[in-house]
Amino acid sequence: MQALLRRGKAQDSTVLRLADLELDMASRKVFRNRVRLDLTAKEFTLLLVLLRRRGQILSRTTLAEQVWDMNFDSDTNVVEVAIRRLRSKIDDPFEVKLLHTVRGMGYVLEDRSWS
Repeated sequence: MQALLRRGKAQDSTVLRLADLELDMASRKVFRNRVRLDLTAKEFTLLLVLLRRRGQILSRTTLAEQVWDMNFDSDTNVVEVAIRRLRSKIDDPFEVKLLHTVRGMGYVLEDRSWS
């Protein structure tokens, strides 16, 4: 029985949650409202970065450095395109939106449904 409890706890430590969004780092699976979402490797990494720092506004520069391991070039729209694609998968099909744009600052993943 204790082995089962320990295994469950270890598995929970690989799962990040926000509202009804769930990301399992070990299996690399993402669910929203218990529906499995198919993400590309970059979308998964982008969501992982946003989830680890949920509630914090992350700039395009920070995201570019952490997801693409590149110095940010203001002429590229790689971050905006990736955010748009991720949003279409994790937010568009659902009533409650979790990925928000903060004008002039960046992006934040948070549950604003309670406010």
